Amino acid sequence: MDTIDHKAVAALDAAAARRRVADLDVLRAVAEANAAHITQRVIHEHLGISQPTIHRMLRTVLENPALLDRTPTEVIDRRTAGQISDTEMMQVLLDWTFTFGHVPVSGDISADAYEPGSWDEIERAYYRGLLTDDEISRLMERNKDALQQAARSA
Repeated sequence: MDTIDHKAVAALDAAAARRRVADLDVLRAVAEANAAHITQRVIHEHLGISQPTIHRMLRTVLENPALLDRTPTEVIDRRTAGQISDTEMMQVLLDWTFTFGHVPVSGDISADAYEPGSWDEIERAYYRGLLTDDEISRLMERNKDALQQAARSA
């Protein structure tokens, strides 16, 4: 039977979170520089990222500006990466106005799709071991009315 080295897994989670947060920080910096009319050449000189990559990043943001929005996943990643404390993460998440996933309906016909909400990010983080039982319990208690309403409308 294989045993899992939980310390090594935690190190992997932290490294992955640092990478995702760094990628997001770079994407935001590139978008901000572009909005300030800084050329892609200058962005390249400062970041060392190729101009074609910068162009793709800007096109991606143009097509989906919500990529720059703060999400529960980002907040959890910043805690996992050691950039914010457990208390800071929980304060942000406890104050979050969550959305809840649903199956879209058009003319009384349910679509063959699921549109996730921000609460799905909380569940995903919990199942990946990035939130403790206590943390998920506190979040569920704070959002119990909205969770019940979401369950009724499903």
